[in-house]
Amino acid sequence: MTRLLSLFLLLAFTSSAAAQENVRWDTLAEVDWEETVVDGFTTYTPQFTEDVEALNGQTVKLSGFMIPLDFSEMQTNFLISAFPGDGCYFHMPGGPNSIAEIQAEEGVEFTYDTVEVEGKFVVLKDDPYGLLYRVVEAKPVKN
Repeated sequence: MTRLLSLFLLLAFTSSAAAQENVRWDTLAEVDWEETVVDGFTTYTPQFTEDVEALNGQTVKLSGFMIPLDFSEMQTNFLISAFPGDGCYFHMPGGPNSIAEIQAEEGVEFTYDTVEVEGKFVVLKDDPYGLLYRVVEAKPVKN
């Protein structure tokens, strides 16, 4: 009985710790860029740190400022940024390492305040839009 209880507590602690990992923007900011020139055309490929690579596929929490991608009150696909924007889509705050795409399972109410979501973190190595990070199956964290 004692072994069963010990195993239960170990599993409960391990699973809750994995699901509660908060991702820090300063960790995501640590990206190097490998420059490649082919026929006079320069491309840059992100080189992620081990800490960022370890987040891939993990359930995490991420908070930041919402950048909506449509005009609805409840957003299911939006960007989240480490920095507040000025409301202009042509002047995104920060660089690609300070923005993540959020694909939410349920609508997240638009706000100018910070928003926190929990979901599966995905590291993107060759996204056609230049994104580096995505959180899928996301849900808003209720405080």
